Amino acid sequence: MSDKEQKIALVSGANRGIGAAVAAGLSRAGVHVLLGCRDLKAGEEAAAPLVAEGGSVTPVQLDVTDAMSVAALAEKLQGDYGHIDILVNNAGVGLDYVPGMSMVEKMEQTLAINVVGGLRLTEAMVPLLEQSAAPRIVNVSSELASFGLRHDPAWDHHDKIMPTYAASKAAVNALTVGYAKALADKGIKVNAICPGYTATAATNFMPDRTVDQAAVVILQMALLEDDGPTGGFFNDQGALPW
Repeated sequence: MSDKEQKIALVSGANRGIGAAVAAGLSRAGVHVLLGCRDLKAGEEAAAPLVAEGGSVTPVQLDVTDAMSVAALAEKLQGDYGHIDILVNNAGVGLDYVPGMSMVEKMEQTLAINVVGGLRLTEAMVPLLEQSAAPRIVNVSSELASFGLRHDPAWDHHDKIMPTYAASKAAVNALTVGYAKALADKGIKVNAICPGYTATAATNFMPDRTVDQAAVVILQMALLEDDGPTGGFFNDQGALPW
């Protein structure tokens, strides 16, 4: 596969957890992965085993809350590649169970990363995505953002009360719908996904769902065919209610 034919994907928050699993999955699918991470050393450590197995992975410094970091990366990618094909907005945080913070502080920090951070990165990467033959944006959301599920008495996660996290992901869903419409004439498909309640550092490794299982639906949407959906909300079982 020539460099021109190889797809290029940028994954934010990719040095651990679900982001690292997505980076691995894309690399194994033959995609050149730009492994976004705040700490470049951590990114290099995450990339090393993928490179050792023959993957094409480049760690890049990325802090979605830092406008200068995002702008510098966009400029670098423009110079090095001239385009990207896939953007996975994975970087995120959930602070509802963190002690010692007020609800306002939790909301401010959560929105800064989950919503404004993803928006900042998307805005910076759209010009690069416009140069792709098959551009895709995947926004990592959560079924906790689904008003339909939360009003369904049969839904089995009513015990998970995470108001600031849920609100942030509802905003991510709203942005997904807006971007899907705004970018449709550019051929950019934009979808939101729920990876499921997964064993990561963010959940204290509580459930038994693995990061590889969580990555499946993200990979599906990142590698979506031209006849695939846009402006949707999905998990690995199919479409989710808004």
